[in-house]
Amino acid sequence: MFPVIYMILNINHWRANFNMEIPNTVFAVVILVISLLVLLLLVAMFILMGVKIQLVEQKKINLMMLFCYLTGLSVVVLGFIFGYSNINRILGLAFSLEAYTDRTWMYVLLIGFGVSLITVFISKLVTFHGLKLEQLHEIKESPKGEKLLFLKDLKVYYPIYSGFLKRINGYVKAVNGVTFEIKTGETLGLVGESGCGKSTIAKHILGLVPREDGTVIFENVEVPKIYPNSLRKKIQIVFQDPDASLNPRMKIVDTIAEPLRNLFGITDSDTLREKVMELLNKVSLKREHLDRFPHEFSGGQKQRIIIARALACNPKLIILDEPTSALDVSVQAQILNLLKDLQSDYGYGFLFITHNLSVVHHIADKVAVMYLGKLVEYGPTGCVFEKTLHPYTKALLSARAEIDPEHRIESITLKGEVPSPINPPSGCAFHPRCYAPEKADRCQERDPEMFDYDDEHKVWCHFYKDLL
Repeated sequence: MFPVIYMILNINHWRANFNMEIPNTVFAVVILVISLLVLLLLVAMFILMGVKIQLVEQKKINLMMLFCYLTGLSVVVLGFIFGYSNINRILGLAFSLEAYTDRTWMYVLLIGFGVSLITVFISKLVTFHGLKLEQLHEIKESPKGEKLLFLKDLKVYYPIYSGFLKRINGYVKAVNGVTFEIKTGETLGLVGESGCGKSTIAKHILGLVPREDGTVIFENVEVPKIYPNSLRKKIQIVFQDPDASLNPRMKIVDTIAEPLRNLFGITDSDTLREKVMELLNKVSLKREHLDRFPHEFSGGQKQRIIIARALACNPKLIILDEPTSALDVSVQAQILNLLKDLQSDYGYGFLFITHNLSVVHHIADKVAVMYLGKLVEYGPTGCVFEKTLHPYTKALLSARAEIDPEHRIESITLKGEVPSPINPPSGCAFHPRCYAPEKADRCQERDPEMFDYDDEHKVWCHFYKDLL
């Protein structure tokens, strides 16, 4: 704004120095266009300032910008067209297109800018007054057993680009028809080899990658392909590496308070510290930890901080992407027990992604086993571990460490590499590595259908009955 005003005040000086013989009318129009562009930038900048604006819908923000800009635009244009004689009377200045007076035009611009900023201030006050901010951490236990998340035939593909024009010549079929559900107060363990699509499912539930096909239902409402911002409060994630999840330059109080500022619009520092202290108490940390930096904590304490940040938004579903893999065994037990206590108190639903089947056996209510973007077995934890139906699940269970010699099973070594998800094998995706003697030609020709072993235990295998 100030550079524009400076330019206006010195235009005649520049014209005289550079011998510019351009009509005054042309200069007036040029200054008008530049002024309107600066006015647009000012309106956008002042409307988008502040934390609470993030809570306003984009449509309302666009309407506010349009209204405020049109108000200032009207003042400037009317001043440009009709205001010369009136300004002359008020300010005693001689102004016309033939005898261009820069200072007179400056007053017109200042009035237009001022009216726009006043309009921005009033419109933001009115909009923020109408916001219905959610009450923080008056958490009540959710009724257990209600449907929370349901995925039906979910497909997530990553396009492969090639050539100068970046044309799509194929897809990485990371998730290729996955169906499962999570209820309140329930933990679903999602297991499988690296690259089978576990984290891609988590990313899609969080709205980070789009889906190719399928249906996602959260709290009995279908989630559209364009991810709604309202779900970001209800679904949170705890990442695998706490060091990468924490900003080393931010104190813990600022890290945990960030979602409270961005999603709830809380700006009062005392209120923020009070809410952060409540969250730290829930994860067994103390007031003295508020003003410390991440490097001053152990690995287990960092993971507790990440959990506290995930709880800040009153979520319904928490995705746990290998939250204990970077911790030693004793700290793993503490974090797992903490998660179970929080779930029993508040009824959170957990999607627990891990390679550690012993951890799944300890914490999960149900298990979903993935291979090459598809489910191969799904059911209650006890059924999957005691009556394993799929040969791939048997191979995974044989690889876990077992202390009790009576429960040890013979180790099964899978031959070959995991096929490429760009060009998966026909028929059953596991048939190139399957060790079952019952394997036949139909494994290579047809996709296995879903077979119900009982009400909840499901398997995708042509010969699961022969493997019992």
